[in-house]
Amino acid sequence: MESIFESKKLELVYNGIDGERGQRQALNNVTPNATNDDIAEFGQLMGSLAPSSESINSVVIVEKQRIDL
Repeated sequence: MESIFESKKLELVYNGIDGERGQRQALNNVTPNATNDDIAEFGQLMGSLAPSSESINSVVIVEKQRIDL
């Protein structure tokens, strides 16, 4: 059975300030053909725009696929 692409989303995870839990920012509707390198470059760009006290820790890729039975 073949899987059918439904969506790809990103979550940018920021470092917390003063021991607090870091913030998360969700980005929906990422193009399906975005490579891991593209996503890493985007995360680095977003990190360069964030305040230095809240730098980006990681980028989480959430991909949804469906398999019809």
